[in-house]
Amino acid sequence: RQGFVRLPRARSRAMAQTTESTEAAALVSEVEALFKIHGVDQRSSELLYAHPALGGDASPIRLRQDGSDSAAFVPGTSTVIWPCAYSLGDFLCDATAAVRVSDDPRRDDPAHAASLGAITPETLVVEVGAGLGLAGLVAARLGAKRVSITDATTAAARRNLEASGLTNATVDELWWQRASWRRVRGKAKKQKALDLAPSGADATCSDESEPESDQDEPPDAPDAAATVASVLRSLRLDASISSSGDSVNEIYPHMIVASDVCYSQGRREMQMLADTMGALCGFETTLWLMFEDRGDCCWGTLQHFWRAAESAGLEGDPTPVEEVTVLGEPRTSQRRHNDSERLLLRLRRVRETPAE
Repeated sequence: RQGFVRLPRARSRAMAQTTESTEAAALVSEVEALFKIHGVDQRSSELLYAHPALGGDASPIRLRQDGSDSAAFVPGTSTVIWPCAYSLGDFLCDATAAVRVSDDPRRDDPAHAASLGAITPETLVVEVGAGLGLAGLVAARLGAKRVSITDATTAAARRNLEASGLTNATVDELWWQRASWRRVRGKAKKQKALDLAPSGADATCSDESEPESDQDEPPDAPDAAATVASVLRSLRLDASISSSGDSVNEIYPHMIVASDVCYSQGRREMQMLADTMGALCGFETTLWLMFEDRGDCCWGTLQHFWRAAESAGLEGDPTPVEEVTVLGEPRTSQRRHNDSERLLLRLRRVRETPAE
């Protein structure tokens, strides 16, 4: 028949076997994922992360975790790996590798490269909510000038950084805090609601600027600007940036990265996250956040974050991970389990935050 080509029998059998092998491998991968927690290994004491941009399997990043089989395991905390960290590391590696070999005339500009997700020898990076510190370690291995790996609990990340031998990164304690302008505005709105409410009625205000609770913020609690000051100072000094005539608060990272920091928290904690990121941001800073949809509570948390980020002067867009490109071209990394459920958020500062 016209257009029909008969394949040699041996070749036909080989193609069928290849297809069966590929399908079998995919099935094994999916079955293995079912026995993991959130699709990743949260049990092993050591994890390996490898990427061609880092030297491949011969030169992996080694991470120690206090897995679910360990006496030191604390559920829901930074003692174990979380899936978005791998996807974020893949993106940073893919973007850096692509930009380095591109003909982009601005590829060596750290701010421009950061806007594409790429690391240069001059890039200053802060990882927020680092956990084990994978994204920060990836940035450091890619050759960033200085990386600050931050979390409220730093033991896990500090242990992994020390084991890595990297000298262009530090681990810094950072607690998320709300901005003072938000605290002031929230209290004013709450008081207005109290003044207008009938006696004995519930005066709860639905305005997004209102805090969920003020009693958790004592008068002497640091605000977002105060809590990030030491990180910015450390980043500047460790990167050997001249401080002549410059205020420490005029020095900002080119890139902020975070993964799995929005999952099931409430509005107030997302205000704290957005305000802390906003305080770390200059107008040339790009924020990259990896988010995974794990149910309705995650979408509610993401909505809280977007609203808080907008009021903190940050704007951006989410892109499904499977649709993320670098310089208009598809990424090179092999897709990971559940990447179809992940979004990569890119944000920039577009305006100053409200004055107190």
